[in-house]
Amino acid sequence: MSEQVVEELWLPVIGRALAYLCMQNAEMGSATIVRKAQFLRGLGLDVGDVAQMLGTTPASIYELMRRAKNSRKKGAKQNASTKRKKRQA
Repeated sequence: MSEQVVEELWLPVIGRALAYLCMQNAEMGSATIVRKAQFLRGLGLDVGDVAQMLGTTPASIYELMRRAKNSRKKGAKQNASTKRKKRQA
């Protein structure tokens, strides 16, 4: 095998293995799937690889991340309305 073929085949495998080991060493064993997915995505893995590592589908990862994003936005809006009420008092 040429060096280029070896790099194309094995570098992604090595990268995914290292990402998995990083997740395990980050003590994310009890973390939610969303937290694990965000961590792995932050390491540069694509959604398909993340889903495979977590035993789910890419569509499920997208949906869970969308819900997490929307809940953060909703929480920020609630905090802003609470601050406005305090100012008026």
